[in-house]
Amino acid sequence: MSIISMLIKSYLVVLLLRTVMTRQELYFNPIGKMVAKLTDPLLEKMLKLNKKNADRSTLLFIILATALMALLYYAFGGMSLFISAFFAISDMLNFLMIFYIVSIILGIFAGNGRMSYFSMYFNRLGSLWVRAARSVFPIRSNAVAIPAIVFVFVFFTVVNGAVILFMQHGTDFTFVSSSLISSMFMSLKSGLLSIVSLLGIYIWIIIIRALMSWVSPDPSNPVVQTIIALTDPVLVPFSRIIPPLGPVDISPMILIFLLYFLKNLLLRLIGMFL
Repeated sequence: MSIISMLIKSYLVVLLLRTVMTRQELYFNPIGKMVAKLTDPLLEKMLKLNKKNADRSTLLFIILATALMALLYYAFGGMSLFISAFFAISDMLNFLMIFYIVSIILGIFAGNGRMSYFSMYFNRLGSLWVRAARSVFPIRSNAVAIPAIVFVFVFFTVVNGAVILFMQHGTDFTFVSSSLISSMFMSLKSGLLSIVSLLGIYIWIIIIRALMSWVSPDPSNPVVQTIIALTDPVLVPFSRIIPPLGPVDISPMILIFLLYFLKNLLLRLIGMFL
């Protein structure tokens, strides 16, 4: 079930990327070509949607993906359809939260040399949250990413908390405020665990990047370009801080160690306070 859920979310990422690409980018940009190859058979050939209508249908695809995940929970999780639906909604909210946090982080590097062709799309995806942050904090530098990430985390935590609250009590609003606080804490824990999972995935991406340096992969391969684009924002400045030991670059190993430490620290804090 987890593999199918991961595939559904991965395809949603591709669909969301498509919404911020122009028609020309879909057919001339390396990442755009990959996105078009994955989405055109469904959107243009099967559903006969043009670019504009396909972009407008993205919310519908998110709803359909959530419904499909609910059916997976129902079929394999041993839960009622009602509970499965709320688990799927909560899961989707956590996924979207992580997606927009990553988009804001990667979007910072738009315009930075070889990162620009990749991160500019995430810059567009995270621009709504950046504008919201700048409307409150007049920050013109990339430091605006910090309040923007906080905005994303708070927004999805509150919405997810409301979903959990409704799942527990329905339309019965006679409960005391402690139920609301409990639901928000559950949502906070769920969001932080999603960040922990993201750190685990990113550690593996860095490991793959480190292994790639030993085999000299094709730099024009879209998968290789994606891995490089995902890791360069962290590895490049980190390698400037940690000098190589002769011919060996030890910065990826130290970064992996630090990420493992951060991941375990978050898990301990979640266990202690949530």
